[in-house]
Amino acid sequence: MFPVIDWSLISLEVLMAIILVGLVVADIVLPKNTDRDWIGTFSFIALFGLILFWLTQGHLNGTTFNSMFVMDPLAWFFKGFFLIVMVFIFAMTQEFFKTLGERRNEFYLLLWLALLGMCFMASSSDFLVLFISIEILTISLYVMTAYLKSDKLSIEAGMKYLILGSLSAGFMLYGISFLYGTTRSTHFDIIANFAAGHPMSAMALFALVLIFTAVAFKTAAVPFHLWVADVYQGAPTPVTALLSVGSKAAGFVVLIRLFFLVFKAWHPQWSLVFAVLSAITMTYGNLVALFQTNIKRLLGYSSVAHAGYLLMGAAAGTALGAAGINFYLLGYLFTNLAAFMVIVIFSIAAKSDTIADYAGLARRSGLLAWGLLLALVSLAGIPPLAGFFGKFILLMAVIKSGYVWLALIAAANIVISFYYYLLIAKRVYVDAPLNDTPIAVPAGMQLLLVLAMAGIIIIGIFQGPFFAAASHAAAIIP
Repeated sequence: MFPVIDWSLISLEVLMAIILVGLVVADIVLPKNTDRDWIGTFSFIALFGLILFWLTQGHLNGTTFNSMFVMDPLAWFFKGFFLIVMVFIFAMTQEFFKTLGERRNEFYLLLWLALLGMCFMASSSDFLVLFISIEILTISLYVMTAYLKSDKLSIEAGMKYLILGSLSAGFMLYGISFLYGTTRSTHFDIIANFAAGHPMSAMALFALVLIFTAVAFKTAAVPFHLWVADVYQGAPTPVTALLSVGSKAAGFVVLIRLFFLVFKAWHPQWSLVFAVLSAITMTYGNLVALFQTNIKRLLGYSSVAHAGYLLMGAAAGTALGAAGINFYLLGYLFTNLAAFMVIVIFSIAAKSDTIADYAGLARRSGLLAWGLLLALVSLAGIPPLAGFFGKFILLMAVIKSGYVWLALIAAANIVISFYYYLLIAKRVYVDAPLNDTPIAVPAGMQLLLVLAMAGIIIIGIFQGPFFAAASHAAAIIP
């Protein structure tokens, strides 16, 4: 007898798949000899339609496909997160790839595939579904990272990401096999029940180490961050933005579901490990960022440091820690995407990602300068912006869990980060420009940049509703 499938729970992903197939057909039948960006236009319309549809799904709660797919507040929160991210990524792609003509179409399709993978990651409740979801996301990222075939850095980035990503996938599969040998299941609920009734054995510990290695690769936690700098620098900037925000958030939703729910009974044995990795990750990321001259590499190491801050929530292991991760990522979304939109527009105008070339940007484009400044001070954690309250909540979570020493290390790292963030701001506003030519910002990018800046300010000043949403998503944690 076939199981009853509740299609309402998976309807968002079904619509995405239909849109993806429709766009593939459209790419085949639409004329190629036109400057009209049909696939990009259709993609934008479809994305906003999906956001409206997502808003109607907030009440859904349950499992389907033999309980391998779950729809709950955590999944709903992150699916909305990924949809918003993709609106900005598609806009960056349209601007960045204007010179590529029809080659943009394949890139759009890969973005849709990545979105589908991230949404399935958020709703996975079985390790087999989780592994397939991660591979859907990662394989599309492999191709997009190496998309600039004439750029040596892009090819190098794609090869490094492919090799290390394949190694990460191997760790995940090997860990799942050991976990199955221990629990006789790949289903999250069954494994959680097993963990609640059994101490962590040597085989289970080995499995968890391998699985965490794969998750840490997605989140860019030390020592699994080795791909970050070269991939961030070499990949097309829209892909770098997707890796920095979307892929990282997908990694953290998996970490929350696994280590706050599935392995919650074993969290006391992992808490100190998370705390130590958090301290090492944030310290390494901030110290190495001090010496970067390329802005994409700098934001790469900044991303490593922010993974360290986010791991504080994992060290806490509480609902407040998970809510802190959710809220932090929400602020990080608008902050990092604002920075990358500026980088996309500037790199097109200046043909450079060198920090020194940002000198005098304020005299060339006031909007770009303000957007970059707001993103930098939010990343640094200066009040009253979103980045400050995100760090504040995570600091509260680890202090309440007894890790005062970790909070002190985080505070020291925040001070360190002030230097390299504000050094860029100094170049933008104080240094003389190397080129006085004004930089034109397309109307669509102006609108999205203003929205991202507004998000940074609004989430920081009126944090109540956003923290309530983040807490509601974390309410599934007992």
